[in-house]
Amino acid sequence: MTALPGAGRAHSEHQAFCHSSDEEFLALAVPFLQAAVKSGEPALVSLEPRRAELVYEAVADPAGLTFVAAGDLYARPASVLKAYRKRMADYVAAGASDIRIVGELPPVAFGYSWDWWARYESAVNHAYAEFPVRTLCAYDTRVAPPHVLDDVRRTHPLVTGPDGVSTADYIEPRAFLTAPWPVPPHPVQLRPPQLDLADPEPAAARRAVTEANRAALSPDALDDLVLSVSEVVTNAHRHGRGPVRLRLWSDDSHAVVTVHDTGPGPADPFAGLLPAADRTTGGLGLWLAHQLCEHVAMVRDDHGFTVRLTAGRLPR
Repeated sequence: MTALPGAGRAHSEHQAFCHSSDEEFLALAVPFLQAAVKSGEPALVSLEPRRAELVYEAVADPAGLTFVAAGDLYARPASVLKAYRKRMADYVAAGASDIRIVGELPPVAFGYSWDWWARYESAVNHAYAEFPVRTLCAYDTRVAPPHVLDDVRRTHPLVTGPDGVSTADYIEPRAFLTAPWPVPPHPVQLRPPQLDLADPEPAAARRAVTEANRAALSPDALDDLVLSVSEVVTNAHRHGRGPVRLRLWSDDSHAVVTVHDTGPGPADPFAGLLPAADRTTGGLGLWLAHQLCEHVAMVRDDHGFTVRLTAGRLPR
């Protein structure tokens, strides 16, 4: 077993461990959690059900652990950051000095929506920095694709694998989050959009999206999409550079809206994942969209800045 560095430190630590068997997983996760149980410090476990059961059976006193269903928690990156920061603040207020988390993303995160989960993993290094937390992120190499594991190495200061601990590929969050990111099109974007508006005002954008959308979205999902579109269009007019262009594609189970302007995008690299400290810079609207949509992609290129909002069932 490879020992975790930094024992007893008061600042945050963010480590990934890549495993290819249950035995490798338990060899690192169980001692890490057992130490928290022994010291009486809080320890959170958010894993897929089968692996959560393995941990429950292997830890000597599992009553000292808090289990959170991974599928419920890891729905949207911004929601995870919000939930964990709230828990950690409560733990610190109650006197905790060493919080431990073992978690894993559900396999669905490795598909269409991986870009925002990669952004999430990078943002964790900033979002949790104020807390005395050690986070251990599990990645099963039998399930996670190679491009995901490449990003894992770029977003975690420490990566433990069969060959030991590595730090060579780590990229600081501000550099990682502002780098150009290739985002493949949603399948519905492979045909012409059914809505293409130039410089729409927010109210006009809301009406147009409501009327043009033919996806089988629930009323709540449609309301969330319309609100997100309104916020992003407002941001584009207020903080971007014209012209602003809105396009929409939909079918019976998806709705995709892009909002493009010719500006460079938000200066805050954590925009969307964390609420902006200065709410005059437009970060709140992106943060709300990240809370409400099934997926949000943000693309910077030579033509400007594009926000893509997806509602409905995500493609695999």
